Amino acid sequence: MNKKTAISLFGSGAALGRALGISRTAIGFWPETLTIRQQDEVIGAAIRLNKITPEQAKELCNERQGNERS
Repeated sequence: MNKKTAISLFGSGAALGRALGISRTAIGFWPETLTIRQQDEVIGAAIRLNKITPEQAKELCNERQGNERS
């Protein structure tokens, strides 16, 4: 997952930061391609806040696995 996708799930970097309990500035320092841990945190928060369904989370995870194989 890239940072742009993560931010788009929440609408803004500030909203993503609030969901994760970190600052918007910290989000700004994330790499363009998120680490597995960051992806897991984003997906978990998105499910918890009803931004995505578990089915959509599964799709994001499947995309992640496909990217790792490439």
